[in-house]
Amino acid sequence: MTSPQHMQADARSERPSVSGLGKLKRRVKTLGLQFLYNSGFASVIGRVYGGQGVILMFHEFTHNPRERLDQGCRISDFEELLGSIRKSGRDILTFDEAHRRLEDPAGRPFVVLTFDDGYRSNLELALPVMERYEAPATIFVPTQMMTREINAWWLGLRHMVLTNDRIDMEPMGIRIECPDVDGKIATLRRLTAWVWDDFHRADMLGHVFDAHRVLLPDLVESLVMSEADMIAADRHPLIEIGAHTTTHRALTLLSETEVKDDIGANKRFLEERLGREVPYFAYPYGAPSLSGHREADIVKALGFTAAMTTEPGCLFPEHFADPYLIPRQDAEYTEDSRTQALCGMNGIFRALASRGGRPLVNAGAIL
Repeated sequence: MTSPQHMQADARSERPSVSGLGKLKRRVKTLGLQFLYNSGFASVIGRVYGGQGVILMFHEFTHNPRERLDQGCRISDFEELLGSIRKSGRDILTFDEAHRRLEDPAGRPFVVLTFDDGYRSNLELALPVMERYEAPATIFVPTQMMTREINAWWLGLRHMVLTNDRIDMEPMGIRIECPDVDGKIATLRRLTAWVWDDFHRADMLGHVFDAHRVLLPDLVESLVMSEADMIAADRHPLIEIGAHTTTHRALTLLSETEVKDDIGANKRFLEERLGREVPYFAYPYGAPSLSGHREADIVKALGFTAAMTTEPGCLFPEHFADPYLIPRQDAEYTEDSRTQALCGMNGIFRALASRGGRPLVNAGAIL
């Protein structure tokens, strides 16, 4: 391991910032989505790609995403979204209800809300809004989020960048100067992308966090609901807890036996504490947890009723012939989550991803 002294001498020093081009691209995306929805063009695309419903995916909620380095869903956007859904005539359903609705060709279109990882903001910010609109949601919870043992590297990176103006990123051989918010946002995006390029790198961050005084258990404790919170939430009429693995690792890194253990132990943990069957599962990270049908077959063998990916796309009756690779639309976009979600509900992102091809995604197909 490189010594701190070597790091000081040899690191390549950089000072990133959110470039004008990057800001322009995000602004163009925002204006494009707003145009598609407000012009009615999204609804035209939705006649082919919208299916009968959609599952929307969220994680954290916040009043000000910039304070979290451009992460999370702005709670005012979430409230506007639920209002728009209600005005559109769509129903907001539980996953059980959605399954039944898909069996009725004449059924009204619908939305299913899902939140991943079990953040406190799901209860403190999102739940009061859900209550106002009588909107149910499923919260997918990893075991180690509850036990505070999880390697929540994504939270560690964010906290490290938020609280340090200089980052000595030894595994990358660089030192990053990030004294302002734009620089911190750019730094977090870069470090996160570095892990996403190879998820083995998530295990290389422990000593980096130690050097920058990042205590993951304390961080998880402050941001994630407790086990008691989870049990109480599951008893709320608008909330259902779902499974999300034990360790929240990318499943493609694990052997078949390890995948079975990681998912199965999470199911047992939740069922023992909630006192009921847990029928629904969400794959962490999406594609990095899916290698063909291996994971889907394991989830099915473990007794789950259905499992959700992060592949964008809407729901069609065909998805329930083999419901272990169900598409789910990311609804978080800090500049305008409402319009992002509304376009996703019309299948815009599936149309783009498929280049105008097949509306169905993952329905009985190998990824």
